[in-house]
Amino acid sequence: MVSYFYLNRKIKKDSVYRMRKGFTLMEVMIAIAIVAIIAAVVGPGLFRYLETARKSNAKSTLRVLEGAITLYQAQVGQLPTNLRDLVKAPREEQLKKKWEGPYLKQKEVPVDPWGNKYQYRITPQGENPYELYSYGPKGKGTPKNEWISVWDEG
Repeated sequence: MVSYFYLNRKIKKDSVYRMRKGFTLMEVMIAIAIVAIIAAVVGPGLFRYLETARKSNAKSTLRVLEGAITLYQAQVGQLPTNLRDLVKAPREEQLKKKWEGPYLKQKEVPVDPWGNKYQYRITPQGENPYELYSYGPKGKGTPKNEWISVWDEG
């Protein structure tokens, strides 16, 4: 025969178990607060890291373009008129004969990590023979000191 105390204890245990199937509102709010604190601490650092990685990627691509321009100049005898000349033969017949490209692996000139075209122009009276740069994260209209240039140190 089963004792009264055993049954009473079993019934209480079962009823407590049935009531604790989910989380309380307080437990959920504490979990959300912890996640929010972690996101607030980690988030800005993560975005800063991603922006640094994009700038580094742009700088690397500029170096690849610089090498392609140098090779083009050595083979053709002059600087390309635009970056398109690195992947497709120039329109001028005299230059087309000397062209041994494409000078980039891609079929198109790459864009910067922010989706903008790299800027290139020949500067005969400038400090360097040409300018090659990206406007950076803010795009066109960015002040010149924020551009990412192939001529920048670092």
